Amino acid sequence: MPDDANKPHKHTEHSASAYNRLRRLQEHSRANIPAVLAHRSTSTFTLHREPLPIEANDSVLVTIYPQDPFISEPEVRTMNAHDIAPGLINSRVRVQGRPSQLAVPDEDGNYMFWPGDPRFDQVNVFYFTTFTLRMYERYARRALPWAFPSPRLTVNPHAGRQANAFYSEQDRLLGFHAFEANGDRISTAHSADIIAHEAAHAVLDGLRDLYNESFGLGPSAYHESFADITSMLVALHDDSLVRRLLDWTDGDLRTNNFVTQVAEHLTQALLEADDLRLQAHNIYLRNAFNDFVLMPFDELEYDPVEPEFTLGRQPHNYSRLLTGLFYDIFSGIYEYQTQTCPPHIAIYRARDAAGAMLVFSIEIGAIGEFDYTDVGRCLLAADEILYNGRYYDVIARRLDERRIITADDCGAYIAQMRQMPAVSLPDTINSAMASALFLERDIIPALELDPDAEFVPMAAYRNANDYAFLTYFLTRRITLDGEQFRQFNDAKVDLFGGLTLSFDPNGRLRHACYRPIRDEDERQIKILLADLIAHDRITEAEMLNGDVVTGMRAAGFRLDASILNRPGAGQLIKYPVMHDQFSTDRTDIVTYLRQMGAQMRSSRD
Repeated sequence: MPDDANKPHKHTEHSASAYNRLRRLQEHSRANIPAVLAHRSTSTFTLHREPLPIEANDSVLVTIYPQDPFISEPEVRTMNAHDIAPGLINSRVRVQGRPSQLAVPDEDGNYMFWPGDPRFDQVNVFYFTTFTLRMYERYARRALPWAFPSPRLTVNPHAGRQANAFYSEQDRLLGFHAFEANGDRISTAHSADIIAHEAAHAVLDGLRDLYNESFGLGPSAYHESFADITSMLVALHDDSLVRRLLDWTDGDLRTNNFVTQVAEHLTQALLEADDLRLQAHNIYLRNAFNDFVLMPFDELEYDPVEPEFTLGRQPHNYSRLLTGLFYDIFSGIYEYQTQTCPPHIAIYRARDAAGAMLVFSIEIGAIGEFDYTDVGRCLLAADEILYNGRYYDVIARRLDERRIITADDCGAYIAQMRQMPAVSLPDTINSAMASALFLERDIIPALELDPDAEFVPMAAYRNANDYAFLTYFLTRRITLDGEQFRQFNDAKVDLFGGLTLSFDPNGRLRHACYRPIRDEDERQIKILLADLIAHDRITEAEMLNGDVVTGMRAAGFRLDASILNRPGAGQLIKYPVMHDQFSTDRTDIVTYLRQMGAQMRSSRD
């Protein structure tokens, strides 16, 4: 037998060694237990109240409708505890109501109520208004102001009994009405789509307040498109809806779906006809899944015979072209992302890329009058600056398909942008005077702008990613002249244009959007004002009380010359309340839905 047969096995030695170490450790611990406990008692015997760790108390539960009451039952969601306090208030949003009637948390600090309880309506509008603001602040990388000098926007979930919701800049208010349809009470405060839509008007008004001062088709329609896009983006932040979307479309976002269909005109009547449902999925109005293309202004009718399927020159109608473009871009980015990641991840990346470019295109874009060509250029520029042109092919192709900008012109614009003059932002611009001097000394010569243009400094700000923006505005006062203006003939109207300068974190000028007031802007606005006057959408200032305005849905009013202390027929002012009316005519809805249902069936075949 070999000599080493009598030697202990190597594993046996290791096992014995480990056993001995554990035994000694155990004996050592036992021997010191009294000492350990005595030492611990010096720090654990205290009756001082200890605060709850922030991480354990940074969210509360709320019950909300994830998109619309006609899609699903209420669901529980979390909300940042710093964004909700008893009485439903935070640093930026508050709910209107008697203090004794406002929702307060339960004993666990949560706000969970059910439809039928007015507090559910309060929580629902508060949650989605706050969510919409925070979503855009995340995309903008900065705190976004309201258009009025107050930190908080008020939301009223029980504003009245009409098929209506609205944003009022002058009242600093979002209002949500309820109405009767087929014997049921329908509340606009229950629809996440509608709440996000109205909150978006307030957000955009803070970003570009002159859009809400313009009678032009571009700014007016952009407001409605931005609001509808917002409803889609908010829905795409809810994972349960994202999963349903992918299930509905089998991962093909070019299929018509509930995210593209904004609940702007939805009523309970939609649910009551069996033939108005498609495979248990409800059909909505204001569809982003459309094939509208840019048309010459003079070919647009104010009141098309079939407005659901024909582009017209009313803002809600015309907005659908831009909303469709955005959805095209989003779905194109999604397809790009699916080349390297699963659909569930791709849809989130596409959502945030499209959302970030949307907001950045506003920050670098026009501040007054503009058209959809201006919007398209700024989307191209946003991709170039934020993503180094990663999504250029997607955006350029969609702009070309929608006949907004040709593929060749897209390329030419980016080439021009890459040849921006070497202008650097000064270390400090802390006054309107400093901004005006920088414009006069550096910008006007470098960009070869009209030296006689009367630019007025408007704002200077910087976001968290160190991009800086300077804005300047221009005005032109026009006179209405013609019998089509009726009693408002000879009234004055102000038009707006301007310049936006965008600088990268190194202080280098990356983009300049100079959009002067053009003669074509003036011509179109006069036609649009004649439309509004013919449809009794312009009123006198003294008639602006709640009942009259609500009934007339006034788009503007005249300030009398005596109020302005100048001769003439006064001045027309854009009414700073944005009403979104919802159709309750069952016959019209049924006709529309049958047509839409046929289109959707065709798209799925």
